Amino acid sequence: MMVLKRVLAFVAGAGALVGLAMPVVVTAPADASTGAESGTAAVSASAAKPALTASAKDVEEGDRYTLTATIKSASTATQATLEKWRPSLYGWDAPAWVSVKTVNVAKRGKVPFKVVATDENAERYRVAVTYKNTTKPAVSKPVAVTVWRWIPLSEYDPYYETGGAVFGTTTINGHAYSGWGAASYSHTGAWESRFTPGRHCKSFQAVLGLGDISADDSSGSITLTADDEPIYTSPALTPGMSVPVTLDLATPYRFGIQLFGTTPGGTTGRDEVEAWPVLGEPAFLCTGV
Repeated sequence: MMVLKRVLAFVAGAGALVGLAMPVVVTAPADASTGAESGTAAVSASAAKPALTASAKDVEEGDRYTLTATIKSASTATQATLEKWRPSLYGWDAPAWVSVKTVNVAKRGKVPFKVVATDENAERYRVAVTYKNTTKPAVSKPVAVTVWRWIPLSEYDPYYETGGAVFGTTTINGHAYSGWGAASYSHTGAWESRFTPGRHCKSFQAVLGLGDISADDSSGSITLTADDEPIYTSPALTPGMSVPVTLDLATPYRFGIQLFGTTPGGTTGRDEVEAWPVLGEPAFLCTGV
């Protein structure tokens, strides 16, 4: 009987110990505002997409401009990488985003990148930002910048031309130029060529004058047309005179150049006093070609 009481006492004591231990191992219900979902939200907020803006939307080849990355949650951002789109150049090489420059964010909300316009027609950039709490960088939407470049007139074949007007090297007021104009063997007194920029060009530039082979006391003039409408007529040109011009164009489809010998008393034959009007370094400012 004594043994039975001791066993019962032992069992009762063990039950009490188990009851005391239970509150230590029970886990409280998860709070909806904490846990895995809350952590994911924090990471998503810290990895918000950056924004990239350009200081100019239209630039000329060789221009310097700035791309600025605006970074959200800059305090948790570590690095910003400027990437440039590289299209396929040969057909077999895959297009890709190529890293240009990586900098430390250092808690800056805006990170500038200085670049130089080098591509034909357009450049595309984006920025990728890494954060402390993420494994993949957050990437901005691409930014496109239109690039204009000077294309020599000689790269365009005329769709109409008169005889005796040629491309070649000429001298105006002692300076040698690659240009277009009246050939020394031509004595017609008037020359013309017409070209097709195709609405891709917004400016034209050249140095106008008479070739240095022109006779003393000779004179000439040059007229430029856009879509068959005159847009510029030079002053009277004489030997030793050069006139640099840059003209804004309303993206014409056609462009024409007319040269005239205007020496008083001159004829269209081999006169004693002749002029050969020419254009030095003529070029169009174009994109999309």
